[in-house]
Amino acid sequence: MTLCVDLNLLSKYRTPLMGLAALMVIFCHAPYYGVVMPRVVHEVLGRGNLGVDIFLFLSGMGCWYSLFKGVSLKQWYYRRFVRIFIPYLLMQIPFWIWKLCNGEFSLSNEVLVFSTAGFWLNHVGAWYVALLVPLYLLTPPIYKILQFGNRLLLAGLLVVGLTVVCMWNIDMLSGSVHAVIDNLQWAFRRVPSYVIGMAVAPMVKRGVKVNALAMIVLPLALYIAIHTLIGKDTPVHWCLVIPILTVLVIFLTMLKDTGRIYRFISWMGIVSLESYLANIYLSGMIKDALAPLRNDCLLLTGGYFEYALVIVLGMLLSWMVSSMSKLILTKQRGQSKTGQCI
Repeated sequence: MTLCVDLNLLSKYRTPLMGLAALMVIFCHAPYYGVVMPRVVHEVLGRGNLGVDIFLFLSGMGCWYSLFKGVSLKQWYYRRFVRIFIPYLLMQIPFWIWKLCNGEFSLSNEVLVFSTAGFWLNHVGAWYVALLVPLYLLTPPIYKILQFGNRLLLAGLLVVGLTVVCMWNIDMLSGSVHAVIDNLQWAFRRVPSYVIGMAVAPMVKRGVKVNALAMIVLPLALYIAIHTLIGKDTPVHWCLVIPILTVLVIFLTMLKDTGRIYRFISWMGIVSLESYLANIYLSGMIKDALAPLRNDCLLLTGGYFEYALVIVLGMLLSWMVSSMSKLILTKQRGQSKTGQCI
């Protein structure tokens, strides 16, 4: 019996899929923040960085839906950037206070990082937020391009073009310009997943049914072929998104009646952006705070307790920031509607 997956499930399970992607990213960060573990576990958790590609795929899909509804570009851009920068700003406040108390606050550095220019110039700060700024600016033009002909073919050409540009060794004379180019290539190599999400969105909306085995095997075969024929450094994370999403959708279909676990995963999807920000900021803060105790406290051996603290406090902070953001956004929408009635 052939197992088919209804692509509409990607829309139905979009929030819990974001939650699983958020958990993948959180656990992926563990070895990079000093948690001691066997090499095999390190390699497995390291694959969790594909959670970023899942985020981008689902974001591309969601942005296609919102543009398809025919909202004005001004309104579309406003909603996208407010949704990013309100939690982004709220998340900075406790860390700015921490830096002020420790004499580490530099207004010029913090403005550079908050504006996301710090990533493009110096590779510091929340790179995912930095990527979303130009990506959202480019989304309406990409949406228009995909209307010009065969949507999947045009998306494929964009994906190939982005992959080639991001792997091309561009040798610039100026060191600072070279650094910016490197950072652009480093971040934009993940954008193909976003383009694929936009291209697949109409099929998701129609509820097209696709053979699950084909969705897993064909992209994996393409991934292996590219790495074998072109090179292992070829940025083709996008090949793995569809297989992973297929497995996760099947997993969520079986998990949806489990109650608390499913609700927790869905909640993680709601606070996915906040959890990412809390994780990267808290990791450095807690590491610095516990540094004087590290040599004398057995509890801190291996970094397990330290990173567990990052996860727990990160979830608490994510909940607080998400709640405050929701309150601010709700008030803004209410004021906007009142203004329209007047």
